[in-house]
Amino acid sequence: MRKPKNNLAYLRMMKFMSQKDVAEQLEISQVYYSKLEKNPSKITLGMASRLKVILQADTIDDLLKQVA
Repeated sequence: MRKPKNNLAYLRMMKFMSQKDVAEQLEISQVYYSKLEKNPSKITLGMASRLKVILQADTIDDLLKQVA
């Protein structure tokens, strides 16, 4: 498994979810989700709130952190 660049990708991988799995729950395309994962600063507050629930993150800020 390759090292994720940010917590969004890391949290998804820790849930053993594919980008397609998350995209389906968000009701968006996998391509669009991939772009969000590459550039989390483009995520809207509403989308971040939904991702927080899907990925079971403690806070929205946890989604946006960079992996050290």
